[in-house]
Amino acid sequence: MASRAGSTGIDASLYRREGQWCTALVDVSLGTTAAQEAIDALPGHIGKLLGSQQATDTDIAALTQALLPADGHASPVARFVAVNNGEVVLDEVIDGLKVESADVDCGPFPNLVALARARGGQFPYLVAEASRDGGEVGLYHSAVKGVGESRDVTGDRDEAHHARKVPGPYDEPKNQANTEEIWRRNAEELAKQIEELARENHVKLIVLAGDIKARELVAGRLGAACKTITSVLDQHTRTGGADQNAFAAAVQERVDEVLGRDVQELSERVANRSGNGRAELALGFDEVVTALQQAQAGTVLVSQYQDDETLMALDAEPWLTGEDSTDHTELVIGSWPAPEVLLRATALTDAAIRYVPDGVLPEGVGIAALLRWPNTTEPAT
Repeated sequence: MASRAGSTGIDASLYRREGQWCTALVDVSLGTTAAQEAIDALPGHIGKLLGSQQATDTDIAALTQALLPADGHASPVARFVAVNNGEVVLDEVIDGLKVESADVDCGPFPNLVALARARGGQFPYLVAEASRDGGEVGLYHSAVKGVGESRDVTGDRDEAHHARKVPGPYDEPKNQANTEEIWRRNAEELAKQIEELARENHVKLIVLAGDIKARELVAGRLGAACKTITSVLDQHTRTGGADQNAFAAAVQERVDEVLGRDVQELSERVANRSGNGRAELALGFDEVVTALQQAQAGTVLVSQYQDDETLMALDAEPWLTGEDSTDHTELVIGSWPAPEVLLRATALTDAAIRYVPDGVLPEGVGIAALLRWPNTTEPAT
């Protein structure tokens, strides 16, 4: 999906689709005979679980057919599949997630909590490799293995070769100027592709490598918004002897730096809003529910998953209410574990959600929200 659950936001359109949803989070690791046998038995096992939850035959068929092993991925690895009215809407492989037993759910809206937890804080980024005769830019996601989209820029090799020919000493400046003009055009085209991919995918990082002259030309043609998120690697990757493992490690280091800065910034924002009567920060389960009901929560921060709480989901604003509430009874569609209802309300109020490590929230607080506007009265103590 365009906006991954649990990254900087959630695709609210998923919750607006009508009809029944079925989701499954399963282990699809390979590498041993037992793992292969488990994969072979998986469709039948999941089909029975779906049937016990009154899933339709169409939904069962669509979901079980998507339960493919994750070839080329190191164990552990999981697959998350969501089906709506017989259509596979989400099918994502999650590296590094160990699933002890299959988690299967059917209901009027998708249960995206497992995906959101696994994807929390992850982001899209670009890797651009420049050379004098062109280059390549790839779109990646920090939580997904492999390139999502790539674009090549290939200059005219014959033109470049002709430009570099030097018939005599008096022609050398002219030919050098022609060669550099070709390099500039290639750099402009690669910069254009970087700008387009960055804008379309809301990337948070651009890693630029390649020939030193070419990457300088490309960097100089990027707009201000892209320059601020560009990290230049002093590596010429488009040569036969390039160390691709070292290059991949250097890119991952830049990705980890962004993830670390993001958590640090969230921690600082929470600390900064904890004073002055805490007017711009909701702390604890009840305050966060109230903020979501008022569409006041800008970013919901979860460090403990509130699995022991339940909430009522509503089919219109304010989207959720407490189990014991007598308000909005005409809108109630059912009761579910709090993490599912909170995630849905977060999406439907255009807020973001982050699953954060210990230390970001005050001690003893499992959930909080950074508010879009301050409370007019101080929270109860």
